[in-house]
Amino acid sequence: MTKYDFDFFVIGGGSGGVRAARVAAARGLKVGLAEGWDLGGTCVNRGCVPKKLYSYSSHFFDEYKLMSSFGWKVSRPSFSWNNLVRNKKKELRRLTLIYKNLLTNSGVEVFKNYATFLDPNTVKVNSMIINSKKFLIAVGTKPKKLNFNASKNIITSDDAFDIKKLPNKILILGGGYIAVEFASIFKGLGVDVTISIRSKNILKGFDDDVVDRLTNSMKEKGIKFINETFPTDISFKNKNFYVSFKKGSTQKYDLVMEALGRVPNIESLNLKAAKVKVSKNNSIIVNNHFKTSNKNLFAIGDVIDRVQLTPVAIAEAMNLVENMFRKTKKKFHYNNIPTAVFSNPNYAFVGLTEADARKKYKKIEVFTSSFRPLKLSLSKLNEKVFIKLIVNKLNDKILGLHYLGENAAEIIQGFSVAVVKGLKKADLDETIGIHPTSAEEIVTLKSNN
Repeated sequence: MTKYDFDFFVIGGGSGGVRAARVAAARGLKVGLAEGWDLGGTCVNRGCVPKKLYSYSSHFFDEYKLMSSFGWKVSRPSFSWNNLVRNKKKELRRLTLIYKNLLTNSGVEVFKNYATFLDPNTVKVNSMIINSKKFLIAVGTKPKKLNFNASKNIITSDDAFDIKKLPNKILILGGGYIAVEFASIFKGLGVDVTISIRSKNILKGFDDDVVDRLTNSMKEKGIKFINETFPTDISFKNKNFYVSFKKGSTQKYDLVMEALGRVPNIESLNLKAAKVKVSKNNSIIVNNHFKTSNKNLFAIGDVIDRVQLTPVAIAEAMNLVENMFRKTKKKFHYNNIPTAVFSNPNYAFVGLTEADARKKYKKIEVFTSSFRPLKLSLSKLNEKVFIKLIVNKLNDKILGLHYLGENAAEIIQGFSVAVVKGLKKADLDETIGIHPTSAEEIVTLKSNN
């Protein structure tokens, strides 16, 4: 067996792992990285990037419906699922090659397979034995699966991008952001979509006002919701799914998708041999500096179950590597992380929800605006933008900013810089808006609830 020795060895080639490996190598460490799937991880290959591409695709029919109100006369467009999938694969191959080149050009040695711990300081990759002074686990998560009779035929978000053809009718299980985004994608591509959730509302933990408006907008677009009930079983016969619900009814669908959250992807690691402790949900337990119960082993990203977002994993990686060269360790803070749901319409926010703000602060003010955007004013469409601003009444600082409408993520990204730096409501009042835009409403909010 071939043996290797490293200063720093990264397990997982997603965004966080790649960034940590590159930066550590740039600082002079001998670095290796093992990845059993494609470089770029979930985000590049089975998450953020293809999802956003498909989201773009799903919005074009809305644009077509608007065109006549602006004087355009066109024939009804047609859509090719196969073309979308093919072009997506081409783009992902380009991105994974970029990741590979970034690593190799940084001097990182890449091992193409999964790593398994043999002891606290040693892993095995294929037939290679690898020792390292320090290890980083950045293996991310995988979709959670339930046990139904038809489980082997039910798809997850990992599978959804490459199904052979679009279904006529799909049932999506779950009400988190992944379920909501895929519901919007499939509906925009012409599929009959139903969401089934155990609870009353989708997007648990998001702002209630915005969620209510988003739900209503999705319903107006034709997405159906089965609330507070869930399948008792799902069977697959003659290429159809038969879904039985608690209330006794059985519904037929062409496809069923589970979007029930994600679980740590740790099965192949053999963490017991590494003396690494995990929590009840199998996420890896780390301290404030991402150190595990093994003093020479660290973990970042989705596998530690703090904030499961790609930019957060990248920021954690930067914090970890920089701390390796510091005498005084810098703690990573998770405050005011901007977040987006690429639903139709888009929803993005930075800061607290109203409910969380009321729990944390004595006096708050809530400013809202709901309006029909100029883009829709010539049409019969009645979709509205909704803006919500939450302010600490005692010092005028903005606690949360929420935006529901087209380009929500692009708008919130800009404002999030100011919110992180302590933006006050008075600062917005002193800012002149760009007219006519939807975003200018953020700096003209005068009346409060």
